[in-house]
Amino acid sequence: MGQSKEKRNRTSKWSELCPDLLRCVLERLSITDFNRAKYVCSSWHSVSRGCAPKRNQIPWLILFPRDDIINNNNNDSCMLFVPDERDRVYRTRDLGVDFVQSCCLATYGSWLLMMDTRSNLNILNPLTGENIALPITTTKSVVPPELPKYERRSLACLWIDDRSKDYVVVWQMLDELVFTKKGNNNWRWIASTYGGYGKQLVYEHRYQKLYLYEYEVKVWCLSRDDPLEEFEFYYYPPLLYTFRDFLTDRRKDEEKYKREKELYMREYVDSRLNIAVSTVSGEVYKVANTLQKSKRWLFCVSKMNPINRCWQVIDSLGDEAVILEMGITVLAKDVPGFKRNSIYFSGLDYGRKNPDHIFVFDLTTQEIERLPQCVISSIRFSDARWFFPGFSG
Repeated sequence: MGQSKEKRNRTSKWSELCPDLLRCVLERLSITDFNRAKYVCSSWHSVSRGCAPKRNQIPWLILFPRDDIINNNNNDSCMLFVPDERDRVYRTRDLGVDFVQSCCLATYGSWLLMMDTRSNLNILNPLTGENIALPITTTKSVVPPELPKYERRSLACLWIDDRSKDYVVVWQMLDELVFTKKGNNNWRWIASTYGGYGKQLVYEHRYQKLYLYEYEVKVWCLSRDDPLEEFEFYYYPPLLYTFRDFLTDRRKDEEKYKREKELYMREYVDSRLNIAVSTVSGEVYKVANTLQKSKRWLFCVSKMNPINRCWQVIDSLGDEAVILEMGITVLAKDVPGFKRNSIYFSGLDYGRKNPDHIFVFDLTTQEIERLPQCVISSIRFSDARWFFPGFSG
C-alpha cells in the first residue's frame, strides 16, 4: 500500500513542474512531440500556449480521408507522415464532418486552405484545430457541389503568418482572379482569366508577388490595394508541348529530334508543367514531368533567364529542393530528413490518391524514394499533399 501511494504521488508531480522549466522543455520538442506533450495535463496545456515548439525544417505529407467510406469510425481526421520518422504515421485530431466533405486547395506552413460543398473557403490548422473563416462567396455555385470532393477543381494559393494570423488568399473564382487579406470582408478583383484556364497560382510574400501560370507566366504585385500587373515573364513552350523539354533542340539536329519524339510519344502516358519560385533567390523555375508506360518518371528543371526571357535547362538545384505542391523551392542543406536537389511530388491527377505517384525524386541520382508501407496502409485517402509545418519563407 505504501509503495503504491508513493508511486501515485511521484506521478502526480509531473503536473506541478515549474512553468519556466516546463517551457524550456516544450520549446526543445519537435512539432509532433510538442503536440503530444501539451495534452498530458491541464497545466502542461496552459504553459504550451505561451511557447512555440522547435521549428520544423522538413516537409510532411498529409493524407485526407475519403468521404464515401467508413474508416473505422475515424474518418474525420487526416494522417501525417514525417519523412525522418519513416516507420510511423500520426493521426490528427477529429476535424469534423464538414472537413471530410471539404477539399484542400492549397497549403502554407501548418495551414490548409479548404473549400466546402457551398464553395466557401476557410483556413484550417489540422494540428491545433484553429479555423479562420473567409468572406462568403457571392457566386451561387463556383464548383458543382454534387461532384466528389477530389473532382472539385479550383485554383488558389495561400500565405499566412503563424503568429499574427495575417494572411493572403488568392482564388480563381470561375473566370475571375480575386484575393482577400486579413481585415477584408470581401473578395477583391485582380483580373479576368478568360475561360478559367489557369494552371497554377503561387504567392511569394517577401516581394508580395503573385504568379499565375496559364500558357505564360503573369505576375502581379499585391503590395497595394489595387494589384499591379508586371509584364516580366512569358511562358514558352505552352503546356501542349511538354515533350520539348526532354528532346534534343530541333534547330540543332532535326533527325535526332524526330527519333526522340517518336520514342517519347510511343511511351507517353501523362505529363505536367509547373512553376516554382525560389524562397532563397526569388528566381522562377519551370518543372516538367512525364510518366511513361514503363512506369518510369522523367523530370526536367529549367530556370528563367530574365534578360532574354527564355527557359534554360539546369542540371541541379544546388542546396534547394522543390515542394511542387506549394510552387516553391526551399533551402535543404544539412537538414536531416530533407533531401537537397530533389522534387517532392504528390501526383498528376487532381485527386492525388495513387500511392505510386507520391514520392521524392532525386535529381542527382534520377531515383525515386517511395512512401513506406505504413503510410500506404494507414488510410484510404482521397488526396495527399506535401506541406511544411512551421515554414515561414
